[in-house]
Amino acid sequence: MTTASRPLYAQLADTLRAKIAAGEYEPGSKLPSERALCETYSASRNTVRLGLQRLVAEGLIVASQGRGYTVRRPDVLVYNASRSEDHDRRISAGVDAWVQDIREQGRNPSQRISVSIERAEPHIASRLELEPDALVLVRRRLRFVDDQPWSSEDSYYAYEVVKGTPIAEPGDIQQGVIAYMASMGYVQTRYVDDVTAAMPNPEQVNELKLEPGVPLLIRTRTGYTDEEKPVRVTVTAMPTDRNVLRYELGGPKRG
Repeated sequence: MTTASRPLYAQLADTLRAKIAAGEYEPGSKLPSERALCETYSASRNTVRLGLQRLVAEGLIVASQGRGYTVRRPDVLVYNASRSEDHDRRISAGVDAWVQDIREQGRNPSQRISVSIERAEPHIASRLELEPDALVLVRRRLRFVDDQPWSSEDSYYAYEVVKGTPIAEPGDIQQGVIAYMASMGYVQTRYVDDVTAAMPNPEQVNELKLEPGVPLLIRTRTGYTDEEKPVRVTVTAMPTDRNVLRYELGGPKRG
């Protein structure tokens, strides 16, 4: 499709996108008002709004009530999935891996933990090798950075395994859940991660304060014992505009 045959709103979006990429509109800066854009590009208000809405959907700009449109400010932090089960690091830091990762990046992390007993959804029951609709205990963490909602993490356990233990209580466990399960005889020695992308549901949009058009990175980790028994499924939802999921693979050590 030639430029001339493209809708005017798409051409406007192309122009503004190029200006953002060239740095003419820097991250955090405001775009010209709708009226100014109408005058500059000899376009109708509807054309301008459609062009701006396309950039909002792409995640390049943010619409603020009464404040016009602002170029999204990149604010990306790293979640190191390779060391999230590192017990020694947990003991030395006294907090879980995510909290320590965020602190090391100069930010202030916090999290809210809740617990519930639910019927397992089919994909969770399958991963835990449970009967359909079996009871599972869910530990939910809503994670914050500098008091802003950042990501969520839901961990599922067979209810019969963890009932009556500290895992079933809505609070952090000093040595960590993985170590506590090991003390119960469930030593997790292998993990399988599935990483996918998905658009958020309305609850996630509200909980994580997501801007329109921002997808989620979903990491589903299943923990196994030496006997290949699955004992935990953890689903982490990370907005793609603020998270990098990192894996460190083995290689030669530097001397």
